[in-house]
Amino acid sequence: MKSILFLSTYPFSKPRHGGQIRLHQLVKKFERNGWTTRSIAVYEQESYLGDELGAYDVPFPVDSKYRMYKGKYVPLINDLLTGQFAISEDDGLDKIIANLPPQIDIIHVEQCWLWPLVGKIKSLPKYKNVIVVFGSQNIEYILKDEILEQYHVNDRDDVIQDIKALELKAVLEADIVAAVTECDVEFMREWHRREIKLAANGIEPWESNILTDKWEKRLPKAPWLLYIASAHPPNFTSFNKIIGESLACIPPDSKLVIAGSVCEHIYKEVLKSKWASINMSRLEFLYVLDDADLAEVKNRAYAYFLPIEHGGGSNLKTAEALYSGKPIIGTISSFRGFEKYSDSPRVNVIRTPEEFFEVTRKVLSNPQPVLEQQERVNLENLTWDKTLDKLYSDVQNYYEASVNA
Repeated sequence: MKSILFLSTYPFSKPRHGGQIRLHQLVKKFERNGWTTRSIAVYEQESYLGDELGAYDVPFPVDSKYRMYKGKYVPLINDLLTGQFAISEDDGLDKIIANLPPQIDIIHVEQCWLWPLVGKIKSLPKYKNVIVVFGSQNIEYILKDEILEQYHVNDRDDVIQDIKALELKAVLEADIVAAVTECDVEFMREWHRREIKLAANGIEPWESNILTDKWEKRLPKAPWLLYIASAHPPNFTSFNKIIGESLACIPPDSKLVIAGSVCEHIYKEVLKSKWASINMSRLEFLYVLDDADLAEVKNRAYAYFLPIEHGGGSNLKTAEALYSGKPIIGTISSFRGFEKYSDSPRVNVIRTPEEFFEVTRKVLSNPQPVLEQQERVNLENLTWDKTLDKLYSDVQNYYEASVNA
């Protein structure tokens, strides 16, 4: 039986944020094709509990000495620090090794953070010939630099250089490297790795005719906007800048409805604006919803809003918005990885707060564009089954070639 091990810094038994969803879909792809899978997440102990955890996941304790970076505390870099904890012979490594399956043909490392662990696993005689796949989600050192700058972490040069070195090592040493956007593919090719696979982000189709009294009563009767996102900083740190600090362009009987763990962060951002009172009257926070409720909210939305100014990789919620067939208002960055869809009449790319005002009024007052049959057919290419197909085939072929060598 073919066996693949997935390594990550977050569990995904209950996938919510983009990284969890992507990894969940990767595992499903291999399982559907006859592979035995095992997943080990080395996760922040304080961030996940109970049924969020997998059977073989290993906690990175809050009080671990490896929470320090070169003897000092640096915020927002636990992902980097997890790699050092994972290879520590006095702490994490033994726990991880104890959870390894007896046979591993392939190791898939999602993001670069646990790359040091790969070497430790391959140093064990029975795993020395495993094939290693590096799955990149962003150019991590650039994204981390942007995040730390926004949080005013000034003494970060060493951190960024260490992340860049780790990322470069993963790109050059892996047997197969996959990226989520063509832009990231081209970027990593500059690191003298010519063959980079594209494995774009996608969507899981949802039941499109779910409609209940519960949400009919709660949501606006007039056309309204929907924004769904996780608590990943690029999903909220530029919100006020993008809207020009005001949501007054949304009619009083309408709303910008927000769902997901981004809600509490948008709430705090909105309170910073001098127009906080008006803005709060135009917002409806739904917080984290279960899949059935979220599916109905998506079905009832009149249009989608994607206020992403920076970040790396691509946004899963852009794929969802496109697949919905509804009008979309979004920044240039929000369509990163989905540029070929941006010429659709449903897509409205905004560059300034003035454009946000103008486009929002237009979208909420005009009829929804008709979704042509050919566009609907093209949107099927956004499903995970299609976006991960080439990566799966390449891994399968590499494995078969190694067996037959």
